[in-house]
Amino acid sequence: MPYPPVLSQTSGPGIRWPGLDWRTVVIGGLLVAYTEAERAASILVASRTSAIAPVLKAAGCPLWQCDYFGAAAPYLAAAKTAPKTGRIGAAGRHVTKTAFLTAVGQALAEARAAELAAALSAFATDERYAVAMAREAVAVRERAHAAGYRSAVRAAAVRAVTACAAASGEFTCRVTTACGTGACRFAAPEYRCVTAAAVPGKLTRPGNHAEGGAGFDSVAAAAELAERVPCRVGVLVHDYDEVHARDEAA
Repeated sequence: MPYPPVLSQTSGPGIRWPGLDWRTVVIGGLLVAYTEAERAASILVASRTSAIAPVLKAAGCPLWQCDYFGAAAPYLAAAKTAPKTGRIGAAGRHVTKTAFLTAVGQALAEARAAELAAALSAFATDERYAVAMAREAVAVRERAHAAGYRSAVRAAAVRAVTACAAASGEFTCRVTTACGTGACRFAAPEYRCVTAAAVPGKLTRPGNHAEGGAGFDSVAAAAELAERVPCRVGVLVHDYDEVHARDEAA
């Protein structure tokens, strides 16, 4: 794209700060919600024209009423050096639009910095808040750990069923675990340790299985594997006084 990307809500992918939804930013003299500014940037990045106000107005975004020339002014010089789009005329280089997007990105970055500062202040002054946030962070990691195993084992079961169906009539299988786990001949090494019997579900046993056509699920296998490799969440913390004393001693 000929204009700079607008940063997402956080520095990490796939993470969202709920508090930002209640923050406001001022762009071109207009006060709007953080999410509206973020949406405006997405709309303009996707648009192929150099227009700003008409595009935002058509999308129902309130920023169409802002002074976008004023907002863009500090960034116009840099925008004039941006790569051309390959089109002729004004569409060849979206100078004002590029500069305006930079202004929006700057406003969003400042809002994120303010949100982070507020969070750090809360951590420093309210130990109950810090403990609650840490507990929730651990719970999120634990849920992600379990969900990851459920997804991976289910995919392994589907692959095993497909492979078994391709060898129809060549053998008879009587494994009680989910397909793709335990003694299943198509189980990957990391899933052969599973002993939990499969529970009824929407997956279907292949024809080579003694219960061919019966439904099964891999949730029991996933739960066993998740328990075998428990989720460990840790944060490295240094005591400032201890570290400072050690540095002075050195």
